[in-house]
Order: sequence, then structure tokens, then C-alpha cells
Amino acid sequence: MAFYIGEIRKVRNEFFEAYKDGDFKKAIVLGKNLLNIYVENDDCDCMEYAIDMSNLAMVFDQIHLYDRAAEYYKKAAELKKDYSGESLSYADTLNNLAIVFNYMGKQREALSLHNKVLEIRDAKLGREHADYIHSLYHMGNTYELLEESDKAIECHTKALQRARQCKEFTMLDLADLHGAMARAYDAKGNFKKAIYYYEVCLDLVEKARGNDNFYYMMNILTLASVCEKAGLLGLAVEYCEKAVDIRRKLMSEDHLDFMNSLNSLAALCCKDGQFDKALELHREVLDIVERMLGKEHIFYADALNNLSVDYAGKKEFKKALALNIKALNQKKALLGEEDPQMAACLMSMGSLYDNMAKEDEALRCYEDALAIRKKIDDGKNTACADTLTAMGKLYEKQKKYDQAAECVQEALETRKACGDESSGMYVWCMHLLAEIYRRQGESEKAIGLCKDGADIMEARFGAGHPRFAAALEKLGLIYETAGELEQAEEALTRTAEIRKEMLDEDNPLYLNTLEALARVSVKQQNYEKAIELYREKNDVNFEETAEEQLAAANNLIAIANCHKLAGNADKAEAYFAEAEAKQKRCGLPMDETYEKRRRLFLQQKMEEIIQTPPKPEGKGDVDPKKAVEYYSALALSIRNKEGESQNFAKAILKTAALHAKLGNQKDAETLLDRVLYIGAQEGTFTVEFGRLCDRVGRIFAEAGSREKAEFTLRQAYQIQATAGKCMTKEGHSLLLRLLQEKGDEKAYLSVKNGEKLE
Repeated sequence: MAFYIGEIRKVRNEFFEAYKDGDFKKAIVLGKNLLNIYVENDDCDCMEYAIDMSNLAMVFDQIHLYDRAAEYYKKAAELKKDYSGESLSYADTLNNLAIVFNYMGKQREALSLHNKVLEIRDAKLGREHADYIHSLYHMGNTYELLEESDKAIECHTKALQRARQCKEFTMLDLADLHGAMARAYDAKGNFKKAIYYYEVCLDLVEKARGNDNFYYMMNILTLASVCEKAGLLGLAVEYCEKAVDIRRKLMSEDHLDFMNSLNSLAALCCKDGQFDKALELHREVLDIVERMLGKEHIFYADALNNLSVDYAGKKEFKKALALNIKALNQKKALLGEEDPQMAACLMSMGSLYDNMAKEDEALRCYEDALAIRKKIDDGKNTACADTLTAMGKLYEKQKKYDQAAECVQEALETRKACGDESSGMYVWCMHLLAEIYRRQGESEKAIGLCKDGADIMEARFGAGHPRFAAALEKLGLIYETAGELEQAEEALTRTAEIRKEMLDEDNPLYLNTLEALARVSVKQQNYEKAIELYREKNDVNFEETAEEQLAAANNLIAIANCHKLAGNADKAEAYFAEAEAKQKRCGLPMDETYEKRRRLFLQQKMEEIIQTPPKPEGKGDVDPKKAVEYYSALALSIRNKEGESQNFAKAILKTAALHAKLGNQKDAETLLDRVLYIGAQEGTFTVEFGRLCDRVGRIFAEAGSREKAEFTLRQAYQIQATAGKCMTKEGHSLLLRLLQEKGDEKAYLSVKNGEKLE
């Protein structure tokens, strides 16, 4: 070998230089030339030949030609074993081969090799050596690819325990280990621990290399994704914003990847209800597209459509509709009427019309989208199923349950034909169909569907995964509405256990489950358990923000109601007083939940004054005089507590309606005038005030106050013309009748034809 060793060294040096410079094509040529020198001199039975073969394999590995890399690694490993036995060099080559097998999808072969490498390194280096720790790490990654999360976590845990004591283990290697642990917990559905390990990973990367690099950015994006899955949308937005800021620094703002990052962040903001922030981001995207591609590009139409979604979220429907129409027309001009992207735009428009309560227009959009999508693969595509589902939801909203069920059933059959029967959307459709059956009074069918949905999620994700918990919660809620409270409690208790372990005790999804369990306990008259659940909710609330203080007030007033129902009057009053004080201190108006619970407490209190409260309408005969006394007392109590609030207005509106039934015209008029005065404080040109005018006008008419009825209903009609639909069919018909009786033919025809009233 001595006479050609100089040539080998020269070619080998050139090989390494080419590899170092990233000239892999040249490196491959040099690597093969190097091996040919050994062959030509009949000197392949040596360690140097095996090493050079392994080096050539690394070049193929680097450029992702894994088949070639595996071929050379295998030959190199065989030669090394023949020459030096199960040496550390042999283990290194096996380790590289195992990693290549992972890329090739040969995880079982990779696992076998990793076990062998671990055995050799254990014997020759010991378990505290960095190479042994790396073997555990790679083995964990292989288990992760095999979807055996528990074994992956076991390997990574062992590696992490040793890595913390190993001085040779770098901070970035330690970050990799924490990232691998996070991925394994994420796959298992333990988002609580996944978030923790990703946060540690990021901290280590930042200490080692700072946070202005792609490695940090990719990890923070993954963390944002885990937070989203855990229901922590606000936190997900924060992390995604950081990733976008990093990308803004690392690449040109005109780069398409940067534009995609902005769109992803905006979509997350929309999901969290942060529509102003989403609008700002989508406007930036629009500017980039216009600058880079021009207004005639299809991406410009997409950007317009995104802005439409943001405005719809802000309830600015006119702006949203104008943008949507502009996007639709541009896509039609660029792609034609039959392009699938037209269907997507029509779906967006249908959703917008649905939010605007223009259900007929929404249905037409969905039908047009369906016609396009049915032409793709004979309608056997998930996009077609999405459209059918949207139509089903719309029919459900219109209480057309037979049509709704037909659409959703077809959507399920379509998804099944696409092989999509184990997806989250398939189960979501099952839940939608279950809700339709429930509304039709077919509880057994609804429960059966929810059971099937839970079985699908359990089979796919396992009995401890949050996705299974979500399906289990739906089953519990269906049991609750069917009055099967024991089964509801069982399903919701298991849901709570999973969410507490996998999401944490302060996670909003877990707290929502506690709320549902407490509600079931109240229905079971198990007030002590309900109180315990509300207390647990309150214990994790640090009340640092006004919103958290209001949430605490909600919990306290719920506890007050439970004590009231249990007959603990003193405790009930104490909790009620604490809730009231906290609600006032937070500076926020009462939310719907607090108002409802407060009203329940006051109604219970009134029962002490009126031993037999009036029954709800349709539940039997009611003594109107007794009911007037009851609601008058309730209104007085509310005014004493909170002044002439909206709650007070609701109570006197009910009292006025009762006076109208009793023929007490003067009393009804006085109260109704007060209701209108209070309602006007919130604005006289709003849909809400229009609805109030419609209701008050009808009561005026019932009380015999025809002029006041006409005037008030005119107000409702005029508000509807500018602010949106607010009149009932009954109110509209009554206004027509009153105008006809009055002989005001001009006004009558205007209302009948939907024209403006002077």
C-alpha cells in the first residue's frame, strides 16, 4: 500500500475540501475515485477502505439519496466488523445506517441497529458517555416514528437524565433532547408537558445561539401549534407573532414564505377572535401581493377574501360582502366559473350571508359551490362533504331538521367514500347529526352517534388523548340533554380526568368540563358536589385581569345559587354579596352568564316573598294578578341592587305584558314607556333597540294603546331599513293592520312593499 498511499491522501484531501465547500457532486466523483484506487491495487481488505466508503455514504446521506447512502453504509459496516470486530467505528457506521433507515421508512430495521449500537457503546464507553446518550436519543426518535410514544418518552427521559450530568453534551444537543421529548408528549396528547419541554428547548437555544435563527423559529412555531391544540389560543398567537418577527428579520418581507407566515398568524388571530389584528396582518399581505405580483394575480383575490373574513368577524358585513364579491369576480375572470377555487370563494360568501341572517342567499351560494365540487371525482371528495355539512348547519338553524339530517348524512357517506371515516371532521359531522336528532326528540339516535364518535377517537388516539376527551364530552352533554344524568356524570368525569392530566388544571377546556359537571350535579340536586367543582374552578383563577375577576364573580354567584337551592340562606347571601362586589370592582359590564345567574338568585329570593312563583308559559294555568305581584317585586329588587339596568327593563317589560293581559292599559303604558327609555340608552338605531320596539309595540296593541303601538312599530320598521332585520312577522303584520285601520294608505303600501317610510 505504501507506493500509492500518497495518491490516496491527495484524493481524500480533495474529497474533504469538496464536501466542506458543499460541492457534493464533486465529492461523490472524488469518493468513487478514492475507492477505485483501493480496488485497482487489490487492497480492499483494510480499515481505511471501509472508512472512505463510510465517508462517501455520508455525502449521499447529506443530499438525501438514502438508497445509495444505505448501500455504502452497509458495505462499510460489514468491512469494519470483519477488520476490527464490533468496534466503536463499526457502531458509528451502524448508527448512521439506522438514521438513514428512519428516513427510508424502515423503522423496525433502524430500531434493531440502534439496539446494537447501544449495546456496543454501553460496553466500550459506559452509559454516561455522550455517544451512548445520543444512541438513546436516536432510538427515541425511531420509536416516535413508529408512533410508540411511551417508549419514545422512556428513551428520551433516560437520555435527558444522563445528558444533564455529561460535560461533553452541548447546550444545543440538550435543546434537541428537550425538543424530542416535547414531540413525543405532543404525539401522546399530553400538551401540558409538550409545552413545558418546548419552552425549555427554546430557552436553551436562545442561550446557545440567540433567538434570531431558523432553528429557534421552527421550534417556536411548533410550540404555537401545540398551544392551539391545547385550546390556549391567546398563547398560540403570542408565540406565532414571535416567529413572524424572527422571519421578518431573517428574510426579505417580499418573500412568499414571509407572506405565508403572516397568513398563518392572521388565521390564528381569527380563531381567537382577534379580528383587528388579523385585519392588520391581511392588509400587509395584500400590500406584498400587490407589490410583488400585481392586482391581477390570483393571490390578490385570495388576500381580498381573507380581508372579507376579518370584516365579517368584526360584524362589518357590508365591507365584508363588498370584498368577497370583488374576490369572486376576479377569480371568475382568471379561472372561469367551474374552477374549484370559485367554490371556495362561494363557500366564504355563503358563510357571510349566513352571519348576516340572509339564509336564502347563503343557501344559493352553498348550492352553487356544491355543483362545482360534485364535478370533481364524481363528488367523492372532502370539499364536497364540507359543503354538504355547511348546508346541513344552515337547515338546522332554520329548524328544517329533515333536510339538515339528509345533508349531513350525505356528507358522512362522502367522507367514508374518501377513506376519511376516522378523521376529526368525520366525528364532528357525527356530532352535528346527533344534535339534529336531539332537536327532533330522537335522543337514542343522538346518543348512539356520539358513542360511535367516541369509539373512533379512542381507536385512533387512545383512551388518554384530549381528542378522545372532546368526543367523550360531547357524549356527556348529549346524555345530559336526554336527562340521563348518571351517564352524563360518568362521561364528563372521565373527560375532566383526561383534560386535567393532559392539558393542566388551569386550561380553559378543563374548566369548561368542570362547569358542565357542576351543572349536572345541580340537576341531580347534589349541591355540595357542584359547590366543590365551582370552588376548584375558582382556585386556579389568580384574578390578575378584569376578565379573570369577572370569571371569579361568576363562580361565586354560582356557589351562591347552589347554597340557595340547598337552603343555606346565610351562606348564599354572603357569596352573593362577594360576587356583586367583585363584579363591580372589575369594571366590566355583566356578561350573559353572570346576568343569568344573578337573575336566578334574585328569582329564588323572590320566592321567599311569593311562596308560589308563576309558572312559565305553557306549563299550566297562571294567576295573572299573582304573576304581576311577583314580577313587580322582582323588578323592585333588581332596581335596588343595580339601578334601572337592562335586567330591570326586562322585569318591567314582563310586568307590562301581564298588565296588558289584565286590561290595565294605563299601568302597561307607564311601564312600556320606561322600558323604551332604558333601551334607548344603548342607542336608538341598533338592531337590539329595533327588536325592543317590535316587542313593546305588540304589547301596546294588546293593552289597547293603538297610537303608541303604531308609533313604536314604525320605529322598529325604520331601524330595520338601516341597521338590519329586527321585526318579527307578527310585528310587521300588526303594523300593516294598524295603518290600514287608520286609513294611512301611503304608509300601508310603503310597509307592504318594503319601501322607506317618511
